[in-house]
Amino acid sequence: MTTHIELPEIKEFYRVKSSDFDRACKILGEAFRDDPIWKEILFDAPEKFSVLFGVPLKYALKYGMIYAPSSELEGIAVWLDSSKVEMKIWRMMRSGSIPIAMKLGGKIAGRMSKTFSQITKDRRKNIEAPYYYLYVLGIASDRQGQGIGSKFMQKFIENLPPKVPLYLETESERNVRFYEKLGFKVVKKITIPTYNLPMWEMVHPGRKEIQ
Repeated sequence: MTTHIELPEIKEFYRVKSSDFDRACKILGEAFRDDPIWKEILFDAPEKFSVLFGVPLKYALKYGMIYAPSSELEGIAVWLDSSKVEMKIWRMMRSGSIPIAMKLGGKIAGRMSKTFSQITKDRRKNIEAPYYYLYVLGIASDRQGQGIGSKFMQKFIENLPPKVPLYLETESERNVRFYEKLGFKVVKKITIPTYNLPMWEMVHPGRKEIQ
């Protein structure tokens, strides 16, 4: 049974609310427009990038926390604790994620299922609960390259309870270097067979306990 742990309240950050939903969808859609895997999944429907990120946003508004550096939403981080990582159908219903997922259509949903079934299996093997899961981290397209992401992540890690690890997946080798500088380590590199593209699965050991 998965142990529940509370996600930390960080007063220095802006807590993204339901009223920010449409704007947050647009920002994440633009931030991931050049992501190699999402480009493949949405190759025939690029107009649905914003719709795509509505699913994790709705889900995390109910079951996780969504932070931004400020109300400008120059960066958006979607966090879940390990007990809520798997998006069970009843959780999606309660969060309001299903109507948004239906807008994506069956073809896109099928591609996503094939693409991410392996990483779900790997996550169960790579890390034991409790842990924090970084579901999505995106920086607004006009604010990228300004160090916002690294400061944002570092502040989050500094405010974590000690010794609670973090877990994420990334599709970009550039992002791997970014997360390694923050203390993450690659635990497994896989190839997504549908598109023959790499995926890195990474773990951070968590904030050290102050002696």
